[in-house]
Amino acid sequence: MKYKYLIIGFWLVYNIGYSQEGSIFVELNYNSFMHTSLKSFQEEFRGDMPEIPIKINDNFPANFGITAGYKINSLDAALFFSYNSTGGKISYSDYSGIVRLTQPLKAYSLGGEYFIQLDKSSSNLSLGLKGFMTYSMLEIDSYTQISGEVNTDNIKLQSTDLGVGGRLIYEYPLSFFMLRASIGIDVVIGGKLKFKENNEYHLENNNGDPVKTNWTGLRTGIGISVPL
Repeated sequence: MKYKYLIIGFWLVYNIGYSQEGSIFVELNYNSFMHTSLKSFQEEFRGDMPEIPIKINDNFPANFGITAGYKINSLDAALFFSYNSTGGKISYSDYSGIVRLTQPLKAYSLGGEYFIQLDKSSSNLSLGLKGFMTYSMLEIDSYTQISGEVNTDNIKLQSTDLGVGGRLIYEYPLSFFMLRASIGIDVVIGGKLKFKENNEYHLENNNGDPVKTNWTGLRTGIGISVPL
């Protein structure tokens, strides 16, 4: 009997999904990020080694990302998935050795977006309001080579972050698809960066405060939308 209800459930989900007219969209993004806490943590690390003139090479800069989603026309809403990455790097090398610390940071977001049409005549311009959850992963890779002795270490951390955002979206019909461009802002509240091996502990700065991600920043995108 339970298999009968399972089959009926799958049939209902399939028909509801099939009956919803919509479109698939894919965007290439260029985004900025604040990451104030991570930048300060990197500065602290450099300050903890005053005898070595360590240089900051990357300080969690803006970077490219990607977004893909499905819009349901009848609801003026969409589900989307996005990926972003950035990172920090400090290093120094001379005849006596090498000191290098890299901090690659990745984010996977899943959320929903509601669209408000701003151009009633052509429906080309809309305002997107979104909410999402982000899973962030940070690695701290250290490498030192002093007097021929090499030491390496790799620490993996993770956090769950929540965010909201708004953006303007312009779509232009071309053949069987739509060209789309967007610009907006996301505001993200970062969670504690917990150690992957033991999530009872989290990353702290020299004052004992939690180090957190902060993906808040400008969002831009260009891509296509294909009606189904």
